[in-house]
Amino acid sequence: MRAETIGEAVDVGVVFKSGRRPVPKWFLWGGRKHDVRSVEMTWKAKDGETLLLFFSVTDGHNVYELRLNQKTLEWMLEKVYLE
Repeated sequence: MRAETIGEAVDVGVVFKSGRRPVPKWFLWGGRKHDVRSVEMTWKAKDGETLLLFFSVTDGHNVYELRLNQKTLEWMLEKVYLE
């Protein structure tokens, strides 16, 4: 797989379940809707006092790294791992 750093803001469709982290279901990038087939991994990090949630997701072909800034609620597409 080849990794590309993207660093672009994206719109994300999310399901919020009681007492759990949000679960990304799709995101818009490059003029296309990418359906999330599965969430492969999640992790947390801090940027100063801001909590960041990261999600490694796949559409069945490629792997995408999404980041949610919990202070601003902004989603970013950090990286893409292409087949």
